[in-house]
Amino acid sequence: MRRAVFGAAFLAGLLTGGAAAGLALARATVRARTAGLAKEAEYERSRRREKELLARLRGLDAAKTDFMATVSHELRTPLTSISGYVELLRDAEPDELTDAQRRMLEVIARNARRLRELIEDILTLSRIEGGGFRSEPGEIDLAQVVERALTEIGPAAAKASVGLHAEVRGPLTLRGDGVQLDRVLANLLGNAVKFTPAAGTVTVRARHDAGEAVLVVADTGMGIPEAEQKALFVRFFRATNAIRQAVPGTGLGLAICRKIVDNHGGTIAVDSTENVGTTVTVRLPAG
Repeated sequence: MRRAVFGAAFLAGLLTGGAAAGLALARATVRARTAGLAKEAEYERSRRREKELLARLRGLDAAKTDFMATVSHELRTPLTSISGYVELLRDAEPDELTDAQRRMLEVIARNARRLRELIEDILTLSRIEGGGFRSEPGEIDLAQVVERALTEIGPAAAKASVGLHAEVRGPLTLRGDGVQLDRVLANLLGNAVKFTPAAGTVTVRARHDAGEAVLVVADTGMGIPEAEQKALFVRFFRATNAIRQAVPGTGLGLAICRKIVDNHGGTIAVDSTENVGTTVTVRLPAG
């Protein structure tokens, strides 16, 4: 092959500029051809290495997901037992426990609930990523989903002295999985109330717009630092200001919301300003 390239180039140079020109052209052509082949070979090696690395990363990610799911399942049993015995003790007669003991039981129960929420979030995310979290679409009214979510979050908002406001123009029919969308609203409203200080407000808006059902959850909370907002949907991500203020959370809520919204063919976006508030906008096909 190299000889053929050299010969063709030499003949072309000989016809246009003599023997010296033919030889120079032939050598230059061979060098260029050799360099081109070397680049092609290097590109092919790089492509193979990249393909192998991606395969290994996918395998590691799958193994990690399986491990998380297995550990979460195994944690459920002892945690259920702990919670059960705590409830038995809390139901004891008033004179059987001191005030200090009841306060300790409250601490145990609160942390057991946090562990249970973390386990459920991990299992849900594992099922979504493993393809075991299937949507069961049907005709639902998004206004009713909002109403249920507001009813459930009401006691927590009242305890935190956070005002709840709803601006919903129903009915807002769409095809979707009501259970999954309940989970989205629960996560979004839970975050909004949790990160909003006393006397703040959380507002839920829902409407139809250009063939889409639009859901907006806005709060007047602590907001998210601008430099960290790209990581909002990363699993286990928690903003630094939330960590500093010791606000509890798993860092999985938004990741789960995004997966569910993706399953419905929709989009989710976050607009936040630190110390001002956060607005989450979900758009779902209404058809």
